[in-house]
Amino acid sequence: MVQFDHSLVERVRAEHALRERETRLSGIMDNVADGIITLDEDLRIETMNSAAEALFGYADGEAVGQPFVTLIEERDWTRVAVALMACLRRSEEEQRPDNRAEIQGRRRQGEVFAMAFGVSQMRLGDRRTAICVVQDITQRKRAEQALRESEERLKLAVRATRSGVFDNSYTKGTYWWSPEFIEMLGYDAVDAMYANKLFDGLLHPDDKDMAQNQIERYLNGEVGDYLSLYRLRHRDGSWVWIEARGQAIRDDSGRPLRFTGTMTDVSDRKRFEEQLMYVSTHDPLTGLPNRTLVQDRLQHALAHAGRKGTAVAVLLLDVDRFKLVNDSLGHQAGDKLLRALAQRLGSCVRAADTVGRLGADEFLIVAEDLPDPQMAARVAETILVSLSRPFGIDGQQLFVTTSIGIALFPGDGADFHALMRDADTAMHNAKASGGNGYRFFTPEMNEAAVARLSLEHSLREALEQGQFFLHYQPKIAMSDMKAVGVEALIRWQHPEIGMIPPGKFIPVAEETGLIVPLGEWVMRAALAQIQDWRRRGFAPIPVAVNVSVRQIATPMFGERVFALCQEYGVPPELLEIEITETAMMSNLAYIADTLNEIRGRGIRIAIDDFGTGYSSLSYLRRLPITTLKVDRSFVSEAPTNADTGAIAATIIAMGRQLGLKVVAEGIETEEQLEFLRLHHCDELQGYFFSRPLPPGDLETRFLQLDGVLEVAG
Repeated sequence: MVQFDHSLVERVRAEHALRERETRLSGIMDNVADGIITLDEDLRIETMNSAAEALFGYADGEAVGQPFVTLIEERDWTRVAVALMACLRRSEEEQRPDNRAEIQGRRRQGEVFAMAFGVSQMRLGDRRTAICVVQDITQRKRAEQALRESEERLKLAVRATRSGVFDNSYTKGTYWWSPEFIEMLGYDAVDAMYANKLFDGLLHPDDKDMAQNQIERYLNGEVGDYLSLYRLRHRDGSWVWIEARGQAIRDDSGRPLRFTGTMTDVSDRKRFEEQLMYVSTHDPLTGLPNRTLVQDRLQHALAHAGRKGTAVAVLLLDVDRFKLVNDSLGHQAGDKLLRALAQRLGSCVRAADTVGRLGADEFLIVAEDLPDPQMAARVAETILVSLSRPFGIDGQQLFVTTSIGIALFPGDGADFHALMRDADTAMHNAKASGGNGYRFFTPEMNEAAVARLSLEHSLREALEQGQFFLHYQPKIAMSDMKAVGVEALIRWQHPEIGMIPPGKFIPVAEETGLIVPLGEWVMRAALAQIQDWRRRGFAPIPVAVNVSVRQIATPMFGERVFALCQEYGVPPELLEIEITETAMMSNLAYIADTLNEIRGRGIRIAIDDFGTGYSSLSYLRRLPITTLKVDRSFVSEAPTNADTGAIAATIIAMGRQLGLKVVAEGIETEEQLEFLRLHHCDELQGYFFSRPLPPGDLETRFLQLDGVLEVAG
């Protein structure tokens, strides 16, 4: 009995000690800032300290007996359960430091938060239990996320602005670049502390002296601001343009203690500036230097030639009849031709010479450092020969010629504007001579150019003020010597100068493009005259109107002529279009379709001055020609020159065999008339019958109300 009492006392004491221990342990746990949770072998909660209850939102003792996984976000259940079971199964020898992890906890109300979790095993007699230590790491996670975002923003800022920071401390002897900038250059960020070696190793050889000199001058106080532009080598071998700005911290004596600033990748800006410079100095279509760059190069060439005593030649080129390409084949074909021309011109000059495009179809060549000014003629001849080869454009073979004007330094002009003026004058002289050639400038040309400009101005005024009128020269039938048609010929009565012959103003109209509105005026005036004769009862008589190739090549020319016939109420068969053989054959590719359209409308087509050009049977068969006009040069010599007579006879015979009406021009003598009668020419025209007459005189001599009269004696 005594022994039993003693055992009971011992047990009571042990239980009391255990309660005291648990009380002390509970007090300790409740004073720990971290949450502490003990689990039984079934992973249910045995105890939670105050910090854990507050963390998960439970009242005192409320969570006891619940599965521990109710405190864990669902996606982490498996991971935590495995860790807990593994911990409980370990023997004492296998015990390791706490298994720690970062998981998602779940509060009593369902809120999920970031939690640090650690677990270790504890033995209570034969029973094993797990002690879990938990921490709310939400703030830390937010701070880490903010730091990551800040670092990412910095990286994005570096990428976006392509900028970095440098910091040189001369007191500590350290040189630092921001790691992001180094990475931007393709290198490892660990090199940030060796920026001075990086700078020396990556600096472009051509920029090294300049860049280092700028730093030294700034640090020595020789300049007030530090701004430098240089290239650094990227890891991939390319060069990155850097704009560096900085400021030094100095001691009282001005000695630099620290030098810090920014480095910005301005490669895109440099490329844009280079592109902008290229665009502002080059022709966008051909890639050739434009007027601005040509002027700059010419000025340098003149200065160089002045020092060396050599010559400079300026060659101004204008493509003959280029507008026909645009008008007939379209601007895309014209652009392709200009690009091909640019390439071919480049192959005609030396590498030191400049080929530029001034605009439209004008090109300029600056041939510098010429020992002999006459070498400019060789350049021009080389160009003419090169351009004689056809250009293949959109499946067509185009033949192109050019007119070249040449001005020289020294001699003609001493600056860009003077040389351009003189070359332009010489070019127009070459064009007036028929094109496909070159001319050197002479003082006489300048006088002619001034006169030509005055004539052009007067020509524009004449169109506006109605100074033009038409005369008509009759065509006489060989069969009965009666007028069977007339040719409308333009005349210009200048209010001050008087009559200006067509041979003087027509070439200027062609060159300036005024031939198009002038030609329309002639067409309208001729149709109005036909309408007037018909209204007044005169017998119908066809009227021939001379038409320029530039007119025919204008868009919708055929429809325009037919519309004018309808406007004036004139049957199309009373209108005849005359075009010279040379002009037609030089531009056949551009106008063939229009000629077919005109003929399809019932309008006649005559080839003027036949025999002076190609005189090809093949095109006579292919084109819708109704009339062949034998040039006056053959008619005038036919009776006295056997060769010329044979040519004239052949032309007449050829025309008749092809079913064409043959008209001889320029008949002035009885002998010429007899020759033509002998060879059966159809119609005759010339001063032998009548000069061109005003409408009233023509009516009196050749027309009457009931038909036509014989030629007045």
